[in-house]
Amino acid sequence: MSILIAEDNVAQRAYLREILERDFPSHQPVIEASDGEETVTLALKNKPEVCILDIQMPKLSGVKAARAIWRDFPTARIIFWTQFPHEIYINEIRKIVKSVDPPPAYGFIHKNNPESRFLRFVAAVLEDGADMIDPAFKDSFKRPLLTEFEAEALYYLALGLSNWAIARKCSLSLRGVESRLATLYEKLFVSIPEGTEHEAYEKLAYNVRTRAFFEALRRGLLNNDELEKAAVDLEGWLDRDRKKFIEEQKREVGKTKR
Repeated sequence: MSILIAEDNVAQRAYLREILERDFPSHQPVIEASDGEETVTLALKNKPEVCILDIQMPKLSGVKAARAIWRDFPTARIIFWTQFPHEIYINEIRKIVKSVDPPPAYGFIHKNNPESRFLRFVAAVLEDGADMIDPAFKDSFKRPLLTEFEAEALYYLALGLSNWAIARKCSLSLRGVESRLATLYEKLFVSIPEGTEHEAYEKLAYNVRTRAFFEALRRGLLNNDELEKAAVDLEGWLDRDRKKFIEEQKREVGKTKR
């Protein structure tokens, strides 16, 4: 019987250890990990009764660590304890939980909550196997889930890719991209007055791609770190695709000369 703490901040890790040893003496020892890779290793080795994971950790994020843990230890109970409750992480966590059969017990709580509420969360997940969501983020957990394409497409929109380029990047037809983006916009803009007298005006007044970018920033579906990584990856792909495009153009010219 054990509890795993995954937190790269030494002071916060010591604080967690202190209160967990005090309030849950029958669930010992408390095991500590300081990065995501160590978290996965210790979780799979020790099979703790509950894992308390920070989301942003070195080497592997708490979300990616949870994915790896649940893949090989599907009954693991995990509490995400974070100061970065961006919706991008919430969306991924919900998708991972949905992919596990049966869905595991988990919790999601902001670090600025009082100690008493945090301990109630731990008790509910650890002892009752109940799902516990910080009341501040219940709306985020109820919103429509984004597919893998939709989550990636937000970065492509933010980085300025055209529908043509997105189609090439994702090996889709142009119509397929347009259809998928339309679904994404519907999920982002649930307040658009479809079918009302205001619909025509708003479609003329807004640039839907720019508005999607703003909405993604507002809800935390994009963040600077992930956007920087996406920009670097995109540059590599653009360099390769540019060469591919030039070759395609040469082949087309060759065909017309025959």
